[in-house]
Amino acid sequence: VLVVFIVCSALAVTYSAFQYRLLFNQQQNLITQWDDFQVEWGQLLLEQSALGTNNRVEQVARKQLDMMTPQPGMIEIVQYER
Repeated sequence: VLVVFIVCSALAVTYSAFQYRLLFNQQQNLITQWDDFQVEWGQLLLEQSALGTNNRVEQVARKQLDMMTPQPGMIEIVQYER
C-alpha cells in the first residue's frame, strides 16, 4: 500500500511540474504579447497626434472639403439672450 502511495505521489509531483511549465510558458507568451501591444499602442498614439495637428486638419479641410478661412466681412456674431 505504501509503495502505491509513493508512486501516486511521484506521479502527482511530475504532473504538477508539467502543469507549472505549461502555465509559465503561457505567462511568458502573454507578457510578450502585452509588450507588443504596448509598442503598437505607442505607435498609434504617435500616428494620431501626427494626423490631428492643426496644420494637417487645415490642409485636409481645404483640399477634400473645399473649406476656406472666412474673411472678416463674412463673420457674424450671434449672441444668446435669456
